[in-house]
Amino acid sequence: MPTSRAHARTSHVGPRAPVRCCPVCGRVVHGTGPVCFCCRTVAAQLGLPLVPLVPLCEYRVGDRVHRRLRAYKDSPVVEVRTRSHATLVADLARWCADPTSAWARLDPWAVVTTVPPSTRPGGAPAERLVDGVPGLAERHLRLLVRGRGSGGHLRAGRDVFAPAPGVDREGLVGLPVLVFDDTTTTGAAVQSAAAALRLAGARVVGAVVMGRALAASPSVTGHDDPGR
Repeated sequence: MPTSRAHARTSHVGPRAPVRCCPVCGRVVHGTGPVCFCCRTVAAQLGLPLVPLVPLCEYRVGDRVHRRLRAYKDSPVVEVRTRSHATLVADLARWCADPTSAWARLDPWAVVTTVPPSTRPGGAPAERLVDGVPGLAERHLRLLVRGRGSGGHLRAGRDVFAPAPGVDREGLVGLPVLVFDDTTTTGAAVQSAAAALRLAGARVVGAVVMGRALAASPSVTGHDDPGR
């Protein structure tokens, strides 16, 4: 019986390679490196090992989760901002209380701080999420401000952030800190914030973000495409 083309195409397919996940951020690793392309790039830019990065959910640009994460801070309609904020706070509180969540496996921490906004005046919108959750609000301190360096989508730096004026530098030494932000794509901003705290003497146990943008398909080079 003649072999069909479909059978000919599939008969030479061997077993699939096991899926490998980045030990820093959990993304699928494409290629041969031990960590994903984004984490490898950010670590090289910082010259430091990275802290664990835990996304509480993932989204694609334009989907319902992404719209909500944008709406709580950017919607021109007050009612939409209020409703989106309340939903995100409820989600965050539920994740905090879940003993099986990924962030429950992080080392114990004493203080939570947020990543300063890149261009928005005032405090980070993510502060309002933290302040809405009992257990986080009481341990929330504003430890960072923008530094003299410039960061970007896949550009991290040790001087992108700096300890805020008035922060007790001696009190930072050895302090177990959790870094929080609302969104990330490559991890450059949260890892830069963690680096600034670590260089000041703090012990950053990890970074948690509400949502992480899903990367596009691996490029023809075999690297993880960092997306937007």
